Amino acid sequence: MEHYLLLLFIGLYLLHYTESTIGPGDRKSSSRIPEKIVPSSSVSSSFKPYVSSASIPKESFPPSETHVLQRNLLQENINPKSILENYQSYCYTCIDTRQFTFPTLIFITPWNNHGYDLVKIFTQKFDYISPVWFSIKRIGIEKYSIEGTHDIDSKWIETLKEQHSDIRIVPRVLFDKWPANDVHALFQSEDEKQQLSLTLKNFLIEYNHLFDGYVLELLAQFSDSSKSVLNHIISDITEHIHQIDNNTTKKKEVILTVPPVEEYFSKNDFQTLSEYLDGFIVMTYDFPTKEPGPVSPLG
Repeated sequence: MEHYLLLLFIGLYLLHYTESTIGPGDRKSSSRIPEKIVPSSSVSSSFKPYVSSASIPKESFPPSETHVLQRNLLQENINPKSILENYQSYCYTCIDTRQFTFPTLIFITPWNNHGYDLVKIFTQKFDYISPVWFSIKRIGIEKYSIEGTHDIDSKWIETLKEQHSDIRIVPRVLFDKWPANDVHALFQSEDEKQQLSLTLKNFLIEYNHLFDGYVLELLAQFSDSSKSVLNHIISDITEHIHQIDNNTTKKKEVILTVPPVEEYFSKNDFQTLSEYLDGFIVMTYDFPTKEPGPVSPLG
């Protein structure tokens, strides 16, 4: 099986990291106004792209025919004024052009509506889109429930797949705030592990037409538990997901979020899980630092 390291694309509107469970209060607003999508092939010299004025400072420039390199915006010493003037001035003739050839994944959050519209503009630039919708809980003996289904936006997903037939929708599933007795039950019982995997598998079968797999977030949440058992749980979930037959050449995929802390995820863990998982996301923006500066080292 071929494995790769997914690059995490961090956008101003598209990405927000959370360690809390999504609740009813995080539901998307029904008054969300979609962005106008303009294919690059139909752009003319007289075209004036639509820009929402709701949150744009007066000094912010509109979308441009040229990209950031042509406008000399990538500089070592950048200033706040330049950011405020250009942060929404994307290249509207380049929305279908990719400069980065490796796999890309972005997170979309239900509490930031603008991200839903931006991804419809730049769909061709991404391989994986991970809506931050779901969490999973143990609700009884060998019983598990996936929460957050109220946030599922079927029409939005269908629009993305119409625009980019190869796009993969892999919602994030968070294992968060589990009571100690639930963690103990899962780690001690093979029957519990099987039911957890089956719950995730059956949910994906139910929403087979919408979702192409999962992004799992559980390493930090279970960091105090047995590492070998945790790896077994992850590999077991992945094997169950890979068993799904969706009558296409593309199997369902499982991607694991990895905090940049060796205690949570080591080289040995990578070697063990790379035989099962389809990809890893290194959460570089969580890299610990005491001083303001880059979110992660370059080497």
